Amino acid sequence: MTELLAIDPLAFVIALGQIAAAIAVLNGICVAIGQGNVAVAAIEAMARQPEAAGTIRSTMFVGMALSETSGIYGVLIAIILLFANPLVNLYLQNAA
Repeated sequence: MTELLAIDPLAFVIALGQIAAAIAVLNGICVAIGQGNVAVAAIEAMARQPEAAGTIRSTMFVGMALSETSGIYGVLIAIILLFANPLVNLYLQNAA
C-alpha cells in the first residue's frame, strides 16, 4: 500500500472517494430491493386480512418513506464525494 501512496497520493485519495461513492450508491439499490419486499409483504397481508388493509397500507407508506430517506442520503453522499470531495481539499492543504 505504501507503493500506491508513493506513486501519486492525490490519485489514491480520489480513488478512495470513488469507491466510497460506489458503496453509497449501492445503498440506494439495496433500499429499492427492501422496499419491494415491504410492498410484497403488505399486499400479502392485505389479501389475508382485508379489514386491516387501511392500517397495513398506512404503516407500509410510513416505513417506505423512512427507508427512502436512507437511499436519498446515500445518493447525496455519493454526489458530494464525486464532485465536492472534502478529502481532496484537505490533502491539497496539507501537501503544500
